[in-house]
Amino acid sequence: MIDLRAMNWKALLLVILLFAGALLVGRFLDQQQEAGEYEVLAPLWCEPQAGPCFYDYPPGGKIRFSLEPQQRIRPMEPLTATIDYSDGEISASSLLLTGLNMEMGQNRFAFHQEDDAYTARIMIPVCTLERMEWRALVRMTIRGRRLAVPFDFAVERN
Repeated sequence: MIDLRAMNWKALLLVILLFAGALLVGRFLDQQQEAGEYEVLAPLWCEPQAGPCFYDYPPGGKIRFSLEPQQRIRPMEPLTATIDYSDGEISASSLLLTGLNMEMGQNRFAFHQEDDAYTARIMIPVCTLERMEWRALVRMTIRGRRLAVPFDFAVERN
């Protein structure tokens, strides 16, 4: 006689394993596609609480990244991320926020053009660590080059 409880348990385990495998493959393919579309620059460490961060763009000019309000850069507080370029036109599409010292998933925010700059409304997720380090990977186009510029920073939990 066949034990249905044992078969149900095995079937459930198989479904869970297949689902986890599909998620991992999907994430890998998404990262591969994104990496192929954008030239990823070296990360820049920022202190957004002290003011804007400036990334020296090799052909000339500076990419400016800021978070406002500077005095309230904390988890679960609404923030405005701003990106602009000192030497010509820029087009920014999205900001991908990921944890550096703890897996916090991927948080994606869209930029909208405001005059010569691009802004995105973001919120930093809360974490159990007192000091969490984050990477804001900004996808943009400058002079036809599709760039992914990583701005790294830390947030203290109060």
